[in-house]
Amino acid sequence: MLSTNSVLHTNTRHQTTVDPKENQHMKIYGDSERDSGLRTPPLILDDGETHPGAWISFRDPAVVDTLAAEGFDWICIDGQHGGPETHKMQPLIEAAHLFSVPSIVRVPGHDMGTIGRILDAGASGIIFPTVETAAAAASLISACRFPSRGNRSYGPTRRSPRYPKPVPGNPHDDALCILMIETAAGLANLDEILATGPDGIFVGPYDLSLSLGMTLEELTGEGPDGILADIARRCAAAGITPGIYTGEPALSEKMAALGFRFMPAASDTGLLAVAARNAVSAVRRLTAAKAMS
Repeated sequence: MLSTNSVLHTNTRHQTTVDPKENQHMKIYGDSERDSGLRTPPLILDDGETHPGAWISFRDPAVVDTLAAEGFDWICIDGQHGGPETHKMQPLIEAAHLFSVPSIVRVPGHDMGTIGRILDAGASGIIFPTVETAAAAASLISACRFPSRGNRSYGPTRRSPRYPKPVPGNPHDDALCILMIETAAGLANLDEILATGPDGIFVGPYDLSLSLGMTLEELTGEGPDGILADIARRCAAAGITPGIYTGEPALSEKMAALGFRFMPAASDTGLLAVAARNAVSAVRRLTAAKAMS
């Protein structure tokens, strides 16, 4: 079964020794000395549990409110193919955090400015699309870490004073860096990408099937001897948590059985479409029954 316990575990991956001189609160002139006591909720990927999430393509924070209230382990806001624009992300991120649900943002690409703005807005992590080389992977990981472990710039002025600012040098304040494998090139270089030490790998099965010349059904239906199961095993062997896009419960259960540990078990567009389709079908059955009576 899928678990919903993401914020109750300790992330052992982030238990590292840090120079105390680097682990310091940075004070920006004018910052409030007070906050609400709320904390940015973390998504703990390496706890051995399976974490179902919800995928957000709509721009309205009310959609995030509605889904976060139902107890998903994490929310992903899709800034690549979804509607939200970078400068509109913060209200969506905070809508999830008000329910203590971690917010992950899939960014549209590898632009350093966009990465910085999303992290400054308070995202719990970033999913990066189309990672194909170890060099690209290392660069993206560095963009999510403050010096001396990376090159993220400090300036969280877009964050609401509701939440405390991140502490440079404190690994517990690191945002998750999750890299997408969705092309034949990325798959060919998977072991080298894993060696760079991301927090997670996230398979994009739609683009991966296209890149490999397979149908989606062929890729997701191969079972324990197939490509997806092999990806999950290689990730686990490297100590990196594997995830995959699913979008619905049945496929989520199937991918969990192959070893994937985080996936969106639902999407806002999918939930709305299925609910609408079911409602229309129910009304038509009632209409047909009335006509026959």
